[in-house]
Amino acid sequence: MTGLMTRAAPHALTLCVIAFVMILAVLEPAFLSGSNLIGILRAVSLVGIMALGMTFVIMTGGIDLSVGPVSAIAGLVAYFALVAGHGLVAALLAGAGLGLLIGIANGLLVASLGLPAIIVTLGTLSIVRGSALLLGGPDLHGIRDQAAYSFIGSGAIYGIPVPVVIFLVLAAMAWLLQSRTPFGTLVAAVGDNERAAWLSGLNVTAIKAATYGLCGLLAAIAGMIQSSQVHTASATYGKFGTELDVIAAVVLGGTQLSGGAGSVARTLLGVLFLGLLNNGMNILNLSIDIQLIAKGAIIALALSLAARRTG
Repeated sequence: MTGLMTRAAPHALTLCVIAFVMILAVLEPAFLSGSNLIGILRAVSLVGIMALGMTFVIMTGGIDLSVGPVSAIAGLVAYFALVAGHGLVAALLAGAGLGLLIGIANGLLVASLGLPAIIVTLGTLSIVRGSALLLGGPDLHGIRDQAAYSFIGSGAIYGIPVPVVIFLVLAAMAWLLQSRTPFGTLVAAVGDNERAAWLSGLNVTAIKAATYGLCGLLAAIAGMIQSSQVHTASATYGKFGTELDVIAAVVLGGTQLSGGAGSVARTLLGVLFLGLLNNGMNILNLSIDIQLIAKGAIIALALSLAARRTG
């Protein structure tokens, strides 16, 4: 019986997504309209991009709570680079590079100091948020006369929003990285048994630095897309709760919190499920308090199921 449940587990989320779509389509036929479905993908694209990186981090048995502030400071750095006249490419590289460096620092601290990832990244969350406030203050900084930068968040390619295109391209690259290169196997090996991985000659420190670096890089990309969407940059973006949505999507997708097992493809299902949940509650005109309670219950359920899988 246990084996049957284990084999059925990967399909549970797929069945939930299908059932949820069918229920919402019956309650509100407009749910299946092309514009609404594209809107769902656009709404989840930022969380989805960050969830791709978080998948690899959680597969190592770690976690990264700093993705929200990293996304905010990356948007600010890109803004100041644009204001200084360094051009679009330099601005994007500056924001992405900062996110990558912060992530690598997280990974090195976790691996070299042996501290729990939740403690390290909680400290990073506070440091990066404070640094962002020192850099830009609490105000909104309008991004004007930057049509190319605005296109990243507000443009469309053949009717598909650019953030959705970026999300799908990054998702395909992350899937290839996990399933078609040795990196995915190395990450899973570290998460499954870190000491055994070290004894077998794997460079655990480098692997962790790479996974956290990837997570920071993707958080920075999401932050720059957000600032492009709203034409402003602010240290207050990436608010508290962003990391919970990201972690929930990954855990809903079946990635084990204890590490060793995970799937980028199933993370995408987790992201889609949260997007369907939010969109469905909006379509049904549920009040914000009910929406928060429902989302919190989903996150709690996902975490409890993850604990039971690894217990």
